[in-house]
Amino acid sequence: MKTFTARPRAIAVVAFVTAAVTAPAIAGATTYTLVAWGVLCLLAAAIAVHDLATMLIPDRYTLGILFVGFAEWLYASGDLEGLVIRACGALILGGALWLFDMFYERLRGQTGLGMGDIKLLGASAFLVGIPGTGVQIMLAAASALIFIALRAIRRRRPLRAVAKVPFGTFLAPALVIVWAWLPSAW
Repeated sequence: MKTFTARPRAIAVVAFVTAAVTAPAIAGATTYTLVAWGVLCLLAAAIAVHDLATMLIPDRYTLGILFVGFAEWLYASGDLEGLVIRACGALILGGALWLFDMFYERLRGQTGLGMGDIKLLGASAFLVGIPGTGVQIMLAAASALIFIALRAIRRRRPLRAVAKVPFGTFLAPALVIVWAWLPSAW
């Protein structure tokens, strides 16, 4: 199996665009928030580039997002109740998506979401909560639909209902957008 190494230039471009879209939302934020924002932009860019090229999301990037969520919890309050609420939300969402994917695979004979997407959404739920993850999924789905439509037009092929989509490419930047622009939603 060939190992993919994400291109630093592509990651830098995606990180820059993600930062540009979210910069107005975090203007005047604390140093911690600015550092977390920078880390999230880089992680989202790495996920987007890697998933686009390989249709896989490495666990190390998802763990990085989980670490940012843990650091945010620690910085914000550090209370055990808040940690339990975040962890339960992440586990419930991840478990529900895993069950959905399992049933979908039995019904259709192919997976709907990959485990990387499920783990990324679980980490997202830890960071922005389940309501924020819902907004993230809507943004990512809209972006993915535009992507596959443009790809079909460029290739001069009709849209197919079974087209494979690197969903993490859209989920990761959508997470940063939700985290920056809608902090009160979660």
